[in-house]
Amino acid sequence: MTGVEAPIGHLVSRLRETGGDGLLAVLAYGSRLVSASPDRHSAYDLVVVVEDYRAFYRALSDGGYTARNAGLLATVSRVLAPTVIAFWPAPPDGPLAKCLVLSRADFKRELGPRRLDHFCLGRIAHHISVVHARDPETAAWVEELVAGARRMVLDWTLPFLEGSFSVDDFCRRMLEISYAGEIRPERGGRVSAVYEAQRETLRGIYTPILEAGVASGVLERSNGEYRAAHPASTAAQLRLNAYFGISKARATTRWVKHMLTFDRWFPYIVRKVERRTGMTVEITPLERRFPFPLLLPKAFRVLRASGQGGSGSTTKTRAAAGRGRGAGGTRAPNHSGGDVR
Repeated sequence: MTGVEAPIGHLVSRLRETGGDGLLAVLAYGSRLVSASPDRHSAYDLVVVVEDYRAFYRALSDGGYTARNAGLLATVSRVLAPTVIAFWPAPPDGPLAKCLVLSRADFKRELGPRRLDHFCLGRIAHHISVVHARDPETAAWVEELVAGARRMVLDWTLPFLEGSFSVDDFCRRMLEISYAGEIRPERGGRVSAVYEAQRETLRGIYTPILEAGVASGVLERSNGEYRAAHPASTAAQLRLNAYFGISKARATTRWVKHMLTFDRWFPYIVRKVERRTGMTVEITPLERRFPFPLLLPKAFRVLRASGQGGSGSTTKTRAAAGRGRGAGGTRAPNHSGGDVR
């Protein structure tokens, strides 16, 4: 765990104590890892790979780490993987982890060519750190899957690049595409901040991949820049747009699942929305008492408004909406019937 924050080490230690041999691996990612404008309230983002869903959630429940029913968590984990849970060993002042929980089989599938959507791949494409592996064999398995997932980045980024491009252009475009594939409570310009925070790491990851593309004939290199050896076909672009459209629909539907699995989900998302967008979200006493289902319509309005770039507004019964712009004002693939800019 060299090079990661001490709180991550504490969280992983508690996860290991709880999950035992059923905890296969833990990967850290996100703003805390890359120092992309986290604040003291920011959660630590972890991918948690387990041997068996039910056994892991039962251990969490027995340890007092979740108020959710272990059987319910295990059941919903088999739908729209991963499942997002809160792991907060010492509230309210201790570090909070937002954990994406996947079984061995689901982790392998979602980082491979038969993945069901872009959710996991879009995160693994960033800078990550493997902060726990059960044994050397598991560590090698995780590293192999991550490396394979990153090699596939060329397949879904190249068709949305025109003309010559540098390594930096490629990495930025990759982030724009991934961010456009989900509704996120983020202020405009978030892609640029995330890119700048991990630029050198991304260069180190993707320069060899682009060079491999040159060696295989997929890319051509001239004067230190790359370009596609052959333009993407219309059919390939249509397939990618369909893939990202399905992925965005699944990611949006997954928010309903988060409400069932993430302890104190609405206070968390309110805090994130206010931090990332400048929006103010008001919750009535009745909504605090009966958060589900009363807050469901408001939650989707907040996510929709924040995903469209709304900021500086107050969310009561309606959320301000505006047309957002991606980093640098460049076009992103058509994920939802229109260009994301």
